[in-house]
Order: sequence, then structure tokens, then C-alpha cells
Amino acid sequence: MELLTWTPVLFAKKEFPRDKNGKPFLPGNVIKEGITSAFIYYYIKKDKEIENRIKAYLLKEELEPKEVINRIKTIISEKYPDIFNFQVAEKIELLEGEIYTTTAEVFHLKRWEEIESFKVEVFKGKILLPLKIKAIEKLKAAGHSFCEALARMEMKMLGEHPLVETFYQPLLNSMKKWEIPLRIGMWTETRFRGNLLFFWRIKEVRNKLFEELKTDIRPTKIIYLPREKATAGWCEIKI
Repeated sequence: MELLTWTPVLFAKKEFPRDKNGKPFLPGNVIKEGITSAFIYYYIKKDKEIENRIKAYLLKEELEPKEVINRIKTIISEKYPDIFNFQVAEKIELLEGEIYTTTAEVFHLKRWEEIESFKVEVFKGKILLPLKIKAIEKLKAAGHSFCEALARMEMKMLGEHPLVETFYQPLLNSMKKWEIPLRIGMWTETRFRGNLLFFWRIKEVRNKLFEELKTDIRPTKIIYLPREKATAGWCEIKI
């Protein structure tokens, strides 16, 4: 498998880690997080029983932020025990592409303003992806469902901002033709990333999370790269 980075990927607000020979690599956990987010969104949307169980958990219990995603994974795994049973190499070489330093901004989609600016190392290119997964057809469906929902959500918050026409509309049109869309790396500063995006339409869940955890379900603070005129982390897995 290969991973194509349609927009640059960041690991964090710093350089990519290096191996003992000084070669940069992408930690496998970055890919795991992207796949997990896609599956979480997909199964909440697809399965009413899963939706109701997670909704009950989010509404009835006093939430511990660090435990929310693991609890949601457990609920999904109880019905679909193999869905998170995939393997990714711990270190993924960054060979076919470019690693460079650029300016990144934390951009608030609702307020149309830059919150923070920093220099960061990014990668743009092609990665040989050492991924072992049986549920590849499910990942195709989940990747499209989640990433297209993210793109539409970000467009909606931007309203009439020029980025909608220059970046998001072409991105969404292109993404529909990708084999398996994935959003990876540091692409937002919002807690829970896109994992709870499905519940934005459910007012009681939305309000509880905002009141109790002081967080917006939607990833409102995204990473924008001015030089590239793109938001970060949009990728495609090619089988």
C-alpha cells in the first residue's frame, strides 16, 4: 500500500522524529489515529445501537476527557471485535517526497482569524505504507464517510470565505475519487479532533460537552499552511 499526501503532513509543532542514523520518520501511531477516527465516525453513523450506547455514555456519566475515546472504542469493539485489529509499523520512512520547514497557522474557522503562527517541519509526497488490515473495504467506506464529512463541515463554518472556492470545493470533488481518504498528523488543535463530529447534530450531547468540558465537538481550530494555501493532513491510501 501507499499513502499519498495531497496536502502536507505535520507530526507536531516541531520536527519529525529521527532514527539513530538521523533519518526522519513518521510514527505509526499517526496512521493508527487517522484510521481509528474514521472507523469511530463511520460506526456511530452506521449503527443505531452504537450511536445510542455512546450517546448514553456521553450524557449520563461524568466525563474524564482522557478516557472518552478509549471508552467509545470499547463500545464499538464489543459489537465489532475485529474492527480495530490492524497493525502499522512503529516507524514509517519518509523517502519519496520532500521534507521542508514552512509557516503554519492555527486558524479559527468560525472567527476567520489566525490564533497562532509557528514554523514547522512538514512532509509532502508518497509513503510506502506498512499496514496490515483485514477490513479494507470497511476502511474505504469509513475513510470516505469521515473525511468528506470533515471537509463539508469545515466549508460550512467558513461560509463565504475565499478558501471555500479556492481549496475546499476542489478538495471535496477530488476526494470523492480517492481510494481511501484519510486525515492524519497534526491537523487540528481541537480536543477530540473529529472523533465526536457525528454528535454535533444532537443538541443535548453538544451542549453537555461544551458545558462540562468547555469544548466544541467540531474541530474549529485547524492547521492552515499559507504558502501552500491548504489545510493540513489530507491523504489517500492507495491499495
